[in-house]
Amino acid sequence: MLTKSILRTVTRRLPRHTRACFYHQSNNKQVEQVESPLNKITQGLSAVTSTILKAPSLRQLTRPRLETLPFTGKANNWDEAIKEAQGVVKSKDNEERIFDPVKIVGKDLWELKGNITKLLGSGHPFIDTIGKHYFESDTNRIRPLLVLLFAKATAGEITDRQRSLAEITEMIYTASLLHDDVMDSQQNSGNKLAVLAGDFLLARASLALAHLRNAECTELMATCIANSVEGVFMQLQELEHASLLDKAFDYYLEQVYMKTGSLIAQSCKASTVLAGCTTETTKMTYDYGKHLGIAFQLISDVRHFSKIVAQSKHTTPEAWINAPILLAWKECPQLGPIIQRKFNQEGDMEKTRFLVYQSNALKKTLELVDQHVAKAIQSIDKLPNSEAKSALVQLAINLPKTSLDLL
Repeated sequence: MLTKSILRTVTRRLPRHTRACFYHQSNNKQVEQVESPLNKITQGLSAVTSTILKAPSLRQLTRPRLETLPFTGKANNWDEAIKEAQGVVKSKDNEERIFDPVKIVGKDLWELKGNITKLLGSGHPFIDTIGKHYFESDTNRIRPLLVLLFAKATAGEITDRQRSLAEITEMIYTASLLHDDVMDSQQNSGNKLAVLAGDFLLARASLALAHLRNAECTELMATCIANSVEGVFMQLQELEHASLLDKAFDYYLEQVYMKTGSLIAQSCKASTVLAGCTTETTKMTYDYGKHLGIAFQLISDVRHFSKIVAQSKHTTPEAWINAPILLAWKECPQLGPIIQRKFNQEGDMEKTRFLVYQSNALKKTLELVDQHVAKAIQSIDKLPNSEAKSALVQLAINLPKTSLDLL
């Protein structure tokens, strides 16, 4: 089971004392300062840009366990012969060949950054700075990758409209990050411009969406934008719904779908709508995206829990409500009053951390990840066999473990 291997990864990193240790250090490189009158403003956005700069790169998230090549029987050297052999020989667990998702759509994914920069086209120094921070760094581009893979898996080729959809999806996601980070940040400097930058990205994404000339696709992507905003409101009101444990967890899962899962699910479905697929096929891709999105957020919760513990003095109470804490509450009733008073008494956050680590909450969160990964894979079982389909399966299997390996 994935849970056992992931849990070993987590517990191996837990300290003997109560200090949190899930610091994410995958990318610490500094971004060059832009010499312009807006330097002071961009410095005020350090909390905003740090999220993207410290995000795991796409290659780290999707790298397969083994490097393989399609079998030809005509390898030019020993290394290539080994890679071809690894691609056709099954493991002791009878696993299928391993496909690298990025290599299958690599060219289209590589061109994504340049195309988005052209779509922005404002010429404003601040927008140029945002573009530098967000689109020139090698950040997690899982969403456009899924759009392109489903195009290949269902139609065998990627059309220009599906490439545009991948770009639109990434712009919507980046806009949501800008808005989220402003809400989480304790700084006021630059926040107004950051909100405007997020709005600008959404406006450009909407314009590009209109150019696709597909009403159903437009409706799907408009829905995920609305869901994202609704998810933020749900997060702000989450503590008000924490009086009953079962309702609190159901409410949280709904909020996770709205804020994270909807964009992945709707963009996957939109890709197959543009390919002219049947309703049954578009439903498969939607379900895959929904469950993968929820699994991805639950993994993020495990990582984020330790981050907010380490930065508890600078963290809003809403940021403390996540899957590990709510699952720990089921085992530790004393967490209820702490959550309901919004962690506002001295020692509340330290006690919460201790109770979560002493409970089975982290293990249960990872078991939920297993369940959603399995549902994601099962949902595309009826798609025709192809390298793209195998890559989608492999991505779902690898994503939980590789994400936690980066902690």
